[in-house]
Amino acid sequence: MSEINRKVAPEVNVIEHVTLPTIEKVTLDNSIKLFGIPDRESEVVKFELVFKAGKWYETKNLVAGLAARMMREGTTERNGKQLADFFDYYGSNFSIDSGQETALIKLNCLSKDFVRQLPVVFEALTQSVFPEQELNTIVTVRKQNLAVALEKNDFISNRWFSQALWGKNHPFGRVTNMEDFDQVSVEDLKLFTKSFFNSENCFVILAGNYNQEIISEINNIFGQKNWLGSSALEIDYPIVASLEKSLHIDKAGSVQSAIQLGNITIGKADSEFIDFSVANTIFGGYFGSRLMANIREEKGYTYGIHSMIVSSPHGSYLEISSEVGKDVCAATFAEIEKEVRLMHTELVDEEELETVKNYLSGRILRSVDGFDRFSGMLKMLLSTGQDENYIQESLTKIRNVTAESVLQVSQKHLDLEKMYRVDVG
Repeated sequence: MSEINRKVAPEVNVIEHVTLPTIEKVTLDNSIKLFGIPDRESEVVKFELVFKAGKWYETKNLVAGLAARMMREGTTERNGKQLADFFDYYGSNFSIDSGQETALIKLNCLSKDFVRQLPVVFEALTQSVFPEQELNTIVTVRKQNLAVALEKNDFISNRWFSQALWGKNHPFGRVTNMEDFDQVSVEDLKLFTKSFFNSENCFVILAGNYNQEIISEINNIFGQKNWLGSSALEIDYPIVASLEKSLHIDKAGSVQSAIQLGNITIGKADSEFIDFSVANTIFGGYFGSRLMANIREEKGYTYGIHSMIVSSPHGSYLEISSEVGKDVCAATFAEIEKEVRLMHTELVDEEELETVKNYLSGRILRSVDGFDRFSGMLKMLLSTGQDENYIQESLTKIRNVTAESVLQVSQKHLDLEKMYRVDVG
């Protein structure tokens, strides 16, 4: 057996192609699309129903999140505790959650127990009763949580930042106030659930050790026509950005300031998105980024500073955020601006560029490693109008990014003149 020379670094291999796990595509009797990712070596199965039922689709603040939360609080057949005890008996993880644009019903369990539990998932989806006493309890707790959050600098900063970018009436800019909780009724939740949690408005991800019996049972229960509805209408909300580009909120007693900068930017569908993602990663998108090297490692102003592109079908934005010492807040902004100007004026050297390209390529490989991670990646792609081909396309585009294209997209999309900035502290 040959000895390993630990004084010599292993060879770096360029990743040019990714082999995806198998995707099995099935259409249920009522036209719901099911995407299966089989893993016969596993003992578990993950079942996810993805609905267009997030905050984007609510007409009254808080309704989407509270509707999803209340669907676990009791049905016509059992109360909330009995529902929780049922899934606990099998050691399963059953959850219903809502985000900005989608809502997710998820069951993780042993494959051998899946068929027994599936009818109760459908029961929670279609027979929830939304008990008012439970709603009042949840509202009380969430009011308390909001009161605590409103004392935190980063929470205050994010509220202003979101409103500044999108406008107070845009779903991405609308914030929660205490009085909003008092405006939500059980009838609001029932109407939202009926309107958006239906078979015309979802797709299924099935991953792990499943067989034909499991697919047949899913079709028998979720493929029936008694929970038909209509697909969510796409609303084009106007963006009413703030005329005020910067804000300082003084917080007595704070030793740290929460800072945010950013603006609306391009999303995944744009031809320059991958080049801009590479540029942003160099700038502030990973631990070895320029912002981290300068503001954390060299200056010691913070434990961490990050820049990220948040992309969605309804709008994307760039956000730079950190918490820094209150006494170095202005200096931090100055260093961020300095790093932006360098991205505009200097070509990135080949070693730094290659490091970031390898880092992003490695992230892609990790995202498809195993059925659990890959199902999360596929769910994200399908929710944003993409498919699995986007993965290889992204990898190819990353390899083709040049120092010149990084400079060009930085000048175009990393624009201080467009950025909103806020500091709280």
